[in-house]
Amino acid sequence: MPLDIKKILIIGSGPTNVGIENEFDASSFERLAALRKTGAKVLLIDNNPFSVTAEEIQPADVFVSEINFKNVVNVIEKEHPDAILPTIGGLKALQIAWQLFESGVLEDNNITLVGVRDANLAKIVENVELKRTLTDINERTIESVIVANEDEAMDFVRKVDFPVIVKPISTNHDTSRFICNNSEELDEALEVSFKRTYIKRCSIEQSIVGYKEIEMVGIRDNQGNKMLISGLEDMDPIGIHSGDSIIFAPTQTLLNEEYQKLRTATFKIMDALNITGTCHVQFAQHRMENSHFVTKVSPYFTRNTALAAKVTGYPISYVSTFLELGYSLTEIKLPGRYNKFMGIMEPTTDHIVVRVPIWPFEDIEDVDQHLNTIMKSVGSTIGVGRTVEEAIIKALHSSQLSPRDVLPSVSKVNDDELINQLIHPLASRMLILMEALRRGFSIDELSELTKIDKFYFYKLNQLLKAQDYVSNHPLSEQSIEIGHKYGFGDGMLAELWNVSISTILRMNRNVSHKVTFKEVEPTGGELVENTNIFYSSYETENESHPFVDEKVALVIGRGGNQLGPNTGSDYYTSQILIQLRKSGYKTIIMNTNPNAVSLTPSISDKQYIEPIQLGNILNIIELEKPDIIFLPGNRHFLSNQLKKFEDLNVVVLPPDQKNSLFNDTIASDAVDLFIDGDQVMPITTVSFSNPQGKNQLKFLTQLQIPMTNWKQDSADLVNLAINEVNPNDWQGLVQVLFNKADNKFNLIGIRPITITETTFLSKVTGIDWISVLVRKHLGVVSTSFIQDELHSFTHKRFAYLNAVFPFEALQSRLTDGTIAQESGARISYKNFENRND
Repeated sequence: MPLDIKKILIIGSGPTNVGIENEFDASSFERLAALRKTGAKVLLIDNNPFSVTAEEIQPADVFVSEINFKNVVNVIEKEHPDAILPTIGGLKALQIAWQLFESGVLEDNNITLVGVRDANLAKIVENVELKRTLTDINERTIESVIVANEDEAMDFVRKVDFPVIVKPISTNHDTSRFICNNSEELDEALEVSFKRTYIKRCSIEQSIVGYKEIEMVGIRDNQGNKMLISGLEDMDPIGIHSGDSIIFAPTQTLLNEEYQKLRTATFKIMDALNITGTCHVQFAQHRMENSHFVTKVSPYFTRNTALAAKVTGYPISYVSTFLELGYSLTEIKLPGRYNKFMGIMEPTTDHIVVRVPIWPFEDIEDVDQHLNTIMKSVGSTIGVGRTVEEAIIKALHSSQLSPRDVLPSVSKVNDDELINQLIHPLASRMLILMEALRRGFSIDELSELTKIDKFYFYKLNQLLKAQDYVSNHPLSEQSIEIGHKYGFGDGMLAELWNVSISTILRMNRNVSHKVTFKEVEPTGGELVENTNIFYSSYETENESHPFVDEKVALVIGRGGNQLGPNTGSDYYTSQILIQLRKSGYKTIIMNTNPNAVSLTPSISDKQYIEPIQLGNILNIIELEKPDIIFLPGNRHFLSNQLKKFEDLNVVVLPPDQKNSLFNDTIASDAVDLFIDGDQVMPITTVSFSNPQGKNQLKFLTQLQIPMTNWKQDSADLVNLAINEVNPNDWQGLVQVLFNKADNKFNLIGIRPITITETTFLSKVTGIDWISVLVRKHLGVVSTSFIQDELHSFTHKRFAYLNAVFPFEALQSRLTDGTIAQESGARISYKNFENRND
């Protein structure tokens, strides 16, 4: 029987950082639709200012607090929920759920955990219990032991055989890992490790470095019905963190017998843990034998659960919500866009998806850039194609930060360094593999050096042959056809031939094949579904049809997460889409971030997973004929190129910050204004700070609203700001910056309000300023409404936005960062009586 829940508390995931992007918020957003169908009241605890989910819940039901045991208990005591949902807050949320169970809080308050049984929590959060459970069902895990001397180490090796991994146990979080293939290497590793340890103990474990890493995502109901949503295959072997690996879906190199064995193992594990909802299991698959180890079990939502949903078009979060509430798979009715597909049907695909990570090494240079067991990527992008080659090239182009549609060259790397990078990979992994093939390395030796399956080298070789043909036969129709077949977009062809994209567009009219758009849906083309998720390919049938007699808006997403605005950019994009819909537009999003909330199907009318490059954008524009196009302000090249097409209505939002102020400008305070026509409306004052006392703009990563000493200073400062702004030069959200010196405020400059600060401003004032900006560009903003909102707004407490940095996760020596190095932020409040203002 389904659970009878009146009030449910969602434990959020907190600020974004390495390993945590928008995937939890995207899942929460989808789950809201399902939870509301049950009539349950939804509560949320989270302190992530970029949470789109928080905007969809009544403000009184959102608790802005650090996510920890104490604060969750405080919410329980105040609100008395009868259920808690921890499975979309990551492992941290499950650990809090375990504390709630162990301390008796759940029992004392008659609270039901949704998605996992109380009694099974120990099997999930405690490694020893999980290993015992897996052993009981005959699933092998990696053997490990703590040793105090060489004899104990050799006893372990005799049991598991070489290779093994030795790690010192130290107080300074030493992450040294020594792979030992023989007794001599073991002796050396132990000698070094014992010197580094503080208790003369080392960890030694069975090494599976070089095994294939295979991942399975499944769902299960409380009656034991199970489905596999998707298999995922990491191109990189065990030894490189899955978050830093290039991932293919569906799996590419497994024999059917191997695949079925891992599918069965996934189901056994879900049964043993009595999971309801989703479960993500990672395996180490032997390269030559049909044997495997279980390396990780995540019975909660993960980034690769989100990837499986993007691969198949299956609404995992929506379905999992009902499963966790006690519904069976046969009882769940899918959203209307799934015409004939039923939730009990296991998905199949007729396309390939490739995920490529994005690393932060350009912004944080002291990080060890080698790819290993420590995750270092801060985002990822995906490419979708009918073939492996097409999906690879799209994913690679989507992951590049270059505004031009061209891959960087690694041709200047000498042979010795090339071999070194093959063995000890860096972020340029895929480009190095392709360069090695160019230089004549055989596929056999490359596979042996890298432990990457030969299959992928054959595919990369095909790409290289196609690129060589296209490069050597410029401006020919056959070259265009071959290029398109292998995923080379019009922009890439233009770059290869050093011509304008208009030249390629003209040539496209004469080729026999045309760009078509294929649908991402879970039946592999067997049934006619309307998921409205598309990718491009050059075939005969186009499955995406333009809207008829409707106002249409195209929104260009930011792509994969990077440091800086990061997840705030996706929050901004999502709010643009939500407001456009409210304004009567059919909305189209173009994005490549598998963890983006903006790609959640319910947030727009149509989604395109395409590289955010000029040629791909123009293809969509040609089909959809949008009335208005919204483009992020940081895409300078795209903005300039699109504005050359005079018939396009392009809006850059937020406005371009380029050249508005120098990063070394010193500032202490600011006034935020909204300008519409000739009306200049003050919103609030802001104070900036930095933990180390650095006062240049690039270091001002802590914001406070209202400003310090606001009662004494804000009125005069607001008047100063209004007098400095000319509405002929500035429109929309504008920030006037000041620096206080010798008890006097000096004007520093004027700039558009940034993504992060716009989000903060919306949270503090309760006015959706992104919505206001969209309506202003649509010509439907109500100035009187904004004035009424501002007049009724009063400061009741201080609000703080503090940047979160990835330095600890990346093992960087930095302790103080710039705005460009932020991975996320946390929001908090403090009553005025706690300050002297």
